[in-house]
Amino acid sequence: MGKNISKEELILQTAMQQFIEKGRHGAKMQEIADKAGINKALLHYYYRSKEKLYAKIFEFLIWNNVSEVFKLFEEDISFTEFIRKFIYSYTDLLNKNPKIPMFLLRELSEGGNTVKAVLKNLVDSKKFSVEKPLTIINTAMQKGEMVQMDPKQFIATLVGSCLFFFIAEPIFATLFIDESSFNRDAFIEKRKEAIYQTILYGVIPRGEA
Repeated sequence: MGKNISKEELILQTAMQQFIEKGRHGAKMQEIADKAGINKALLHYYYRSKEKLYAKIFEFLIWNNVSEVFKLFEEDISFTEFIRKFIYSYTDLLNKNPKIPMFLLRELSEGGNTVKAVLKNLVDSKKFSVEKPLTIINTAMQKGEMVQMDPKQFIATLVGSCLFFFIAEPIFATLFIDESSFNRDAFIEKRKEAIYQTILYGVIPRGEA
């Protein structure tokens, strides 16, 4: 079982890199098989077609990575702990998987139909849900722990704040970073705390900060 999981992960990571570099239409199953060190027949046996392989990558990323972040909220936690845990775990996820943002951006630039279909299937099958985070946010507003706002706006700000650096790192580095003395790991640790402080004190009711 472990070997099968390892092989699948290798195939999906290799395929994701090819899709990033060449796009969904430019990537070739033969090239993916060659770079993954397997024969093309075996790749087709696993995934049947390039479109099914492409969709499987999103299913794998969401189910094995993003869903792990949401599992943190299955326990009873406070609103402030919800914010901190989301920021820290999601930033760590992006840092460990730097190809994910670019892969997602390429998909979204083409309309996002595949990732929408995968998400809808996961939601319909009860494998993935945003109900718990939304409940935490709505409860915080009811208790007066945060200002009144659309929870969807709050989540968009939360996710976007974590994503920005990993999407725009080359531009950000050119403008603001001296690479000769830059400690990326230390910067990301400070980044997590900076996002937390900014988000938290932006939503605490005035007079309580």
